[in-house]
Amino acid sequence: MKRMDFRLITLLMIITMTISCTTIETVTDIKTATKTVAEASRRYPELKSAIIRYNVSGMDTGTEVVYIDDWGRREAIYRKVTTMMMGIKLERNYMTLITENGKWIYNVDLNARTAIKMNNARYKALAGNSSTNMGEVIGARKIGTEEVAGMVCDVWKKSYPYSMAWIWKGIVLKKDKDIAATGVLTVATEVQENISIPEDKFTIPPDIKIKVLDARTLMGG
Repeated sequence: MKRMDFRLITLLMIITMTISCTTIETVTDIKTATKTVAEASRRYPELKSAIIRYNVSGMDTGTEVVYIDDWGRREAIYRKVTTMMMGIKLERNYMTLITENGKWIYNVDLNARTAIKMNNARYKALAGNSSTNMGEVIGARKIGTEEVAGMVCDVWKKSYPYSMAWIWKGIVLKKDKDIAATGVLTVATEVQENISIPEDKFTIPPDIKIKVLDARTLMGG
């Protein structure tokens, strides 16, 4: 009887150890899966941070600087250009701030000291897209590859309305667009990867008046 009890106790110990091991493996699997989902949600899965400088020519002439941080969860675009319209020269100075992985977009007019905050309904669709499939999202077709600012880009073309984009790691390094029958060409001249970005680049000046735009008003809702 004592021998039977010992065998029973031994069997129970083996079962308990097996269950414990199985539980540990399951927890590990869950952690791995969670990490994968987090990585997939990155706006720019191949680029942790960057500073990109552009020249702008055509209907607009000037410069643009893009600051990207935390895999694209924050992005700031500074565009300072001169626009010629009907013989009139307009000086334009804009900041576009993208937050929460693309969920919110702030269009800031640094001259007028005003801003519009908008919800980006497509931000989830854009998250995690790289240069290899970005064309499908923007409705274009890939026509080849070309180097811009020392980086090899996939070249995408859209026939109507006409536009072309040179995309590297999900970032447009060159774009050619027709606007009111006059083109605007934006070309990257310098790319700095994995660089620390000053916090003030993602900060809207305190004197800027921000108006929230409800997307439903644009849809007649």
